[in-house]
Amino acid sequence: MLTLLFSCNQEAKDINLDEEIGTSDFIKAFKPVELPVQFKQDYFEKKESDSNYIKSSVVSKFIPDSIFKNELGKTKDAKFYRKGSYAAEETGEIYLFLTAEKKEKRYAYVICFDKDEMFKTGMLLSEKSSNPTVTYDGSLDKRLTITKLKNSSIGTGKAYYNKSVYVYNTEGVFTLILTESNEPVVEKEVFNPIDTLPMTQALSGNYAQDKKNFVAIRDGGKNGKLLFFINVDKYGKSCTGSLRGDITQVKPKVFQYNKADDHCILEFTFSSSGLQVKELEACGNHRSVRCSFDGRFSKQRKKNKK
Repeated sequence: MLTLLFSCNQEAKDINLDEEIGTSDFIKAFKPVELPVQFKQDYFEKKESDSNYIKSSVVSKFIPDSIFKNELGKTKDAKFYRKGSYAAEETGEIYLFLTAEKKEKRYAYVICFDKDEMFKTGMLLSEKSSNPTVTYDGSLDKRLTITKLKNSSIGTGKAYYNKSVYVYNTEGVFTLILTESNEPVVEKEVFNPIDTLPMTQALSGNYAQDKKNFVAIRDGGKNGKLLFFINVDKYGKSCTGSLRGDITQVKPKVFQYNKADDHCILEFTFSSSGLQVKELEACGNHRSVRCSFDGRFSKQRKKNKK
């Protein structure tokens, strides 16, 4: 459901023809809409209007291709359509809604620019399902809450759902604030992105509580530096999160993650038996709201190479 609000005061440039366009022109090309905005399965059965078409080369000027990579791969063969915009009254961020088509696939995205019209983030909102037993629904409501819903059914007629709720925060990211599901739990092995990196230094190694709650420490490129990856998944999925980065030694056997553009500060204290992690400043951008990276992790024996 999209309700358009037309403005007669300003005439938007044709962003597909005018090469001298800026971010402001790009945003103005999306007509203002009222909330809620919702993309259900029946939406994707409708033909898009050519008047809303945007060249993929224009989209790439203002929105990173990485936003669309998982679904579209290369965007040059995709068709994009502008579906509206909404500017938050209090905080000023601007939400753009656009759809993309590639062959038989169709997707809806929400893209966010800050009040200064700087691109901040974006995410897949909904998509056309190729499975008749699965439907997707995505929306932004009047509270500026993004809800993504997947409904599915199996041969027995039992219905399943998986709901994720997000909000945009002042750090320029969409934060997951709620997950609900009655889907059967399928255990998956957690991918450790630094698993194969060298761990020859004394403190390097794997520290764990269990298979889903662990810290991987690997050699750093300089003295007093180490690489880390931490993953937490506990309390029945109500506390999940992960973070990868560099840590710097601040005193003997104590290291900190303290990145200039990230309000999160983590302290890693090593001992002969393991590692203690403590959040010195909240790391909410990297984990669930009612959650923490805090914890003690036991050091695992290094596997001998054959």
